[in-house]
Amino acid sequence: MRHVQRPLVLAQNTAEFKFNFQMISGGARHACSVAIQATDEVKAAALFRENWSAIEKLARKNLATNTARQIRLELA
Repeated sequence: MRHVQRPLVLAQNTAEFKFNFQMISGGARHACSVAIQATDEVKAAALFRENWSAIEKLARKNLATNTARQIRLELA
């Protein structure tokens, strides 16, 4: 018998959680933020910590190219 796997569905009651941090680039401090879509603050904080290396890399890249300093992550 074949089982068909249903796609995962995100909870419709997600909210946006914003985490602010500072980066030093060129000897100056820069304020940065990352917005994370999650169902609660605990999951958003865990996602922030788990993905810190990618967040830091994106923030440094954005600072180097002077593009927008907001990084968006969504819990998928």
